[in-house]
Amino acid sequence: MCQRFVLMFCCSLVIFLCQAIYSNMAMSPLQLKTISTIDSNIRALRTGELELNVVDAQNNPIVGATVKLEQVRHNFEFGTVLNTEIFTNKFSQQDKDRYLAIAKQYFNASVHENALKWYSTEPERGRVSYAPADTILNWSLSNKLKMRGHTLFWEDEKYNQRWLKSLGRDELRRAVIGRAQEVCSRYRGRIDEFDVLNEMLHGNFFRSRLGDGIVKEMFDTCKRANPNAVLYVNDFNILNGRELDKYVQLIHSLLKQGVPIGGIGAQGHIRDKITPERIQKSLDTLAQFKLPIKITEFDAVSDTEEDKAQILRNVYQVAFAHPAVQGILMWGFWESTHWKPKAALYNRNWQPLSAAQAYIDLVYDKWWTRVNTVTNEFGRVCIRGFFGDYRLLVTVRNQKNEQTFSFKPSNKNSKIIDVVIR
Repeated sequence: MCQRFVLMFCCSLVIFLCQAIYSNMAMSPLQLKTISTIDSNIRALRTGELELNVVDAQNNPIVGATVKLEQVRHNFEFGTVLNTEIFTNKFSQQDKDRYLAIAKQYFNASVHENALKWYSTEPERGRVSYAPADTILNWSLSNKLKMRGHTLFWEDEKYNQRWLKSLGRDELRRAVIGRAQEVCSRYRGRIDEFDVLNEMLHGNFFRSRLGDGIVKEMFDTCKRANPNAVLYVNDFNILNGRELDKYVQLIHSLLKQGVPIGGIGAQGHIRDKITPERIQKSLDTLAQFKLPIKITEFDAVSDTEEDKAQILRNVYQVAFAHPAVQGILMWGFWESTHWKPKAALYNRNWQPLSAAQAYIDLVYDKWWTRVNTVTNEFGRVCIRGFFGDYRLLVTVRNQKNEQTFSFKPSNKNSKIIDVVIR
């Protein structure tokens, strides 16, 4: 009887363990096949072959030269919004320094949170100031963060100034054309990407007053003011699929009207446990237009910090593996400046949360190239590296050769670097 009891207990234990393992596998947000596909797509899309040749003054290969190669910036845009108030005296110098240090260390692109919106630059009619926007832009450019312009216009009625709402049709149209011309020409060569008319699925302030044709006028005016500008549409509830079909119909309609859309923005404010398959389907659907896609305003709120971190992993991995996606911009990272504090990566005391570690693990570990090695018998080092900017140091005895270079996608996705040690 004891043997029978032991046998039954062991069988029950095995069943319990199998169920637990199966349950964990079923709950895993990224199945093994999906992970493998994502990783292989990232390798094919975001990396290329680097060949380093080390020779002496007579062009003879140098065997055993020490090679230290480190990536310093991604080609893909991993960006962040920049809060206006962090550039004022609202926060302590210590918090300001910490915020800007993180922005500089962990991101390579930026966008104004509110400073460039019309209600910020012209709160009262004729009282125009770009000072806060300029301050943020100058900081970004001096720290090599490429900046996009958000937003020239906003269709949601509540985000438009009282004085703007009081204008008659002709005056409003002149104000719209004037702003498009002024902003796009003012920042030409410094900001060459704009969200033109924000959230057309969720408002019609301008179209209801000026007609549907005003959208083309806005885009055309921007394009004339800055022919190099890439002009985006931008909206939410897209990655989760809820309003994806409406967005596709809108883009089709605008393109049919000849609106010079240059890119598609999907905001990515995630408030549910979105699956990788759902994200993939949404991006694949938008890719039919053969235009660049950016996730322009990513943040996530979930039940637990680990759930939030997993949402980040899902979104970033699927997006980085998608050929149409050119960047992801996070909509805040510090709790004290975040529009949705529960979505922050760092709490008020600057302690990194699970999502911060998930982001760093992906972007600056898994997707980052670092090499310490020596040249082979032919004086070469051959590696596969992520596209981006690099710093190279080659040492032969007491002689050093240090240089920087950019490795960008090309037809061959390969690059040869010759290093001469004299």
